[in-house]
Amino acid sequence: MDTAAVVLSGVCMLHCLALPIALTILPIVNVTLLDESTFHLIMMAVILPISVIALTIGCRQHKDKLTLVLGSVGLGILTITAIFGHDLLGLTGERIVTSIGGLILAAAHIQNYLCCRNDDCAHEH
Repeated sequence: MDTAAVVLSGVCMLHCLALPIALTILPIVNVTLLDESTFHLIMMAVILPISVIALTIGCRQHKDKLTLVLGSVGLGILTITAIFGHDLLGLTGERIVTSIGGLILAAAHIQNYLCCRNDDCAHEH
């Protein structure tokens, strides 16, 4: 699940960074794609449960405080930004903060994964 969560964070970041370029190059794409806030809410509906489950299992097993802190901060930033980001931060600010939250959350999952590899956990397989 940690791997899936890191991939989803990457997809989110790719969306935030590549979409403005794609819309500039291919204006027709603008009509067919989801708006920013809808995309972020859909991604949160996928990311939140996967991250909570993966990090909860890992934190119970390893009791690694860094994983817990990074996961909580990353999920908090992503959730608040998905709900309020566009109104509070504007489009550019929302993209920047979402990217930062995604990087922090990815770091939590990488840390969780590394703890599993170090401990050779049964739940990793």
